[in-house]
Amino acid sequence: MTSAIETWLQEVVRDETPAPQIVAFNVGLFQSPEGYCAYLCGAERYSEDDPDWAHEESFTPAHRYCVLGELEGRDSKAVQQAVIDSVRAFLGSPSGADSFLAKARAVTVGFDDGELVAVKTS
Repeated sequence: MTSAIETWLQEVVRDETPAPQIVAFNVGLFQSPEGYCAYLCGAERYSEDDPDWAHEESFTPAHRYCVLGELEGRDSKAVQQAVIDSVRAFLGSPSGADSFLAKARAVTVGFDDGELVAVKTS
């Protein structure tokens, strides 16, 4: 079964073309009145040692947000792990493997006030 994250990422990579200087992407997570949500942003730099790179947004897609209704009722660690698993599954799919996300220097997942987990680095 394809997750909401995978479907959303398929739409984003189909409809968007980030500038070549965008080298890293973050799938940010937060809780809203609608429940858990994800968003995608891209940056011109990446640093394992400085997570603030993810706040230097140089790319935001038109389909920026994804409501994670399927993860309602789970704690934040479980939500983050489910999103990490979904992003990995997407990157391993035919459309994901050929996408700008797969070609990026890094793709991370994390809550806005938490630690970023690298799903892909090169």
